[in-house]
Amino acid sequence: MIQNWKLKEVVTEEFREKNPKLSALQAQLLWNRGIVDDSSLQAFLDPKYEQLHDPFLFQDMSKAVDRIWKAIDSGEKMLVYSDYDADAITAAAVLSQTFRYLKTECGNYIPDRFTEGYGLNISAFELLKSQGVRVVITVDCGTNSVEIAEFCKKNGIDLIITDHHEITGPIPDSFALINPKNPDDVYPYHQITGVGVAYKLAKALLKDTEKVRSRVPSYVEGWDKWLLDLVAIGTVADCHSLIGENRILVSCGLKVLAKTKWPGLRVLLELAGVDKVNSETLGFTLAPRINAAGRLEHASLALDVLVAEDVGLAQELATRLEKTNERRKDLTARILSEAREVAEKNQDRKVLVLSHASWHKGLVGIVAGKLAGEYSRPVVVLEQGEFEATGSVRSFGSFNTVAALKSAEDTLLRFGGHKEAAGLTLQSTKIEAFREKMLLYADSVENNEEEISGELILEAELSPGEISLASVKEINLLEPFGSDNEKPVFAIHNAKPVSLKRIGKDKSHLQAKFQIGNRFVDAIGFGKGYLADSLSLDVPISLAGELIEDTWNGNTRVKLRIVDVKF
Repeated sequence: MIQNWKLKEVVTEEFREKNPKLSALQAQLLWNRGIVDDSSLQAFLDPKYEQLHDPFLFQDMSKAVDRIWKAIDSGEKMLVYSDYDADAITAAAVLSQTFRYLKTECGNYIPDRFTEGYGLNISAFELLKSQGVRVVITVDCGTNSVEIAEFCKKNGIDLIITDHHEITGPIPDSFALINPKNPDDVYPYHQITGVGVAYKLAKALLKDTEKVRSRVPSYVEGWDKWLLDLVAIGTVADCHSLIGENRILVSCGLKVLAKTKWPGLRVLLELAGVDKVNSETLGFTLAPRINAAGRLEHASLALDVLVAEDVGLAQELATRLEKTNERRKDLTARILSEAREVAEKNQDRKVLVLSHASWHKGLVGIVAGKLAGEYSRPVVVLEQGEFEATGSVRSFGSFNTVAALKSAEDTLLRFGGHKEAAGLTLQSTKIEAFREKMLLYADSVENNEEEISGELILEAELSPGEISLASVKEINLLEPFGSDNEKPVFAIHNAKPVSLKRIGKDKSHLQAKFQIGNRFVDAIGFGKGYLADSLSLDVPISLAGELIEDTWNGNTRVKLRIVDVKF
C-alpha cells in the first residue's frame, strides 16, 4: 500500500467563474493538470489532427525522404530494422503499410531478443550487406549505434535512424538521424515515441503528392490517418506523455481504431472481446499481446499480425499470438511471486535489484514495472545467466533510470532507454557491484525524498452523490489517459465493507461491496486479494480509487477500482 496520499489543491473560484461551461468535477481535473488558459483548454479538450507539427521540422527529414524516394525510384533494396517491443513493432508496421501503399518492396529485420539482444548488431548488418541492402531505416533504435553507423558508411549502406531514446554518448555518423532528443535538432516536441517518429517519416514521404500519385493513381490526401491506430498503440505502450502532440496522435488514433482497416487489429480486438475502444484498450489489451511475441518467441509474429492483408491469415496468426499471451501471463505470475519473496527481504533499500537464473529475460520488464508500483521505489529485475545478466529497470517517482545506469556504467556491458524505463546487460559477477552503485546514486540524488519516494496523487474527495455514472461521463471527456494525464484517482472516506471476496485464478484479486453514505457500491481491486483478510466488515475505511463503468446483462452502473486503502 502507498500510505503517502497527497490531495490536490481545490480549484479557485476565479477559474470556475471564468469557465462556467465546465462542471465542478471537470474544472477540478483540468485545474489539477495545469490546463487553465483558453488555448490550452481548447487544445486539450478538442485535440485536432491539423495541429500536428510539420514532420519537416526535423532537420534531417528532407534528406531522409529524398534518399528513400531515390531508392524507390531506382529499385534499390531497402529494409526497416526495429526493436521487439510494442512501440517498435507498431513503428515497423507503420512503415510497412506505407511502403505497401506506395507499391514498394521493403524488408523487415527484427533482432531476436534472446540471441541478439536489443538494438543494432554487426552480425545483422553483415547479413544485410551480403543481401545487397542499400538503405536501412531503423525504428525505435539506433541512436547510440556509433560502430554500426561507421560500418554502414564503409560498406555503402545509407543508415537512416528514426528513434526517440536518450543519447548517452557520441552522436552516430549516420546518413540521417531523426530523433527529437538530438540536441542539434529543433523539433518542438520531445515526448514523441518511436512509432510517432516513424509516422512522421511516413507522413513526410506521402507529402510529395506528385510522386505518390505516380505510384498510387487513386491516392486521396490524408491516407496517413489510417496509420494512427498503430501510432496510438505504440505511444500508450511506451508510457510517454499524453499531453501535447502525443495527445493528438492518440485521440485521433482511437477514432481510427474503432473502424480500423487492418485485419490483424480487427481480429485481435475480437479475440479479446473488445466492443468499445479507449486508452485502456491500447495499454492493457493490445500492447501486451503485441509485446508477448517478442517476450517469449520472436516479435515477427506480432508484426505479421499487424500487416496481414488476408483475414484468414490474420485470424490464424492472431490466434497464435493470443495463446502466446496466455503463456506470458502464467509465466509472469510465477516470476512475480518469486521476485516478491526476494523484495520482501530488501524493503529497506531505496532501489531494489533482484536477480534469478530462472526468470525469463523477456518478462523481467513487466515484473520490474509491477514491483516498482507495489514497493514505491525503482526496481531492477535481471535474468542471471552463467556469464551475463540481462534485465530491465523501471522508475518510480521522478527517478531517472538512464542517469542512474550512467552512474553505474563501469559495471555494465551495455544499457539504454529513457527516463522511465531502460534495459541493461552486465557480467553476472558484477551484480553486487552494480547494486551498490545504484544505491549510491539513489543516496546522491538531490531532493532525494522527492526523487525516490512516491506519493499517491488524489484529484479530489468525492461525496457519496458524486460516485455516479454522470461523474464517469465527465471524467471520460479527459480521455485518452496515460502518462501526465493519469486516470483520476479520488479519495472516498467512511466506506464500510459489506462483502469481501478473493477472486481470480490465483485468488490475487478482490471483489467487494461498500456502503458509502446511503449507497451501496461494488468495487474491484486487482492484485488486492490480501485485503479480504485485512479489512473488517462494517468498519469504515478510506479508499483511493477510480470510477469506472461496469456493464452486465445490458445494465450499466458505476463501480470502484481500488488503488489503495487506509484503515
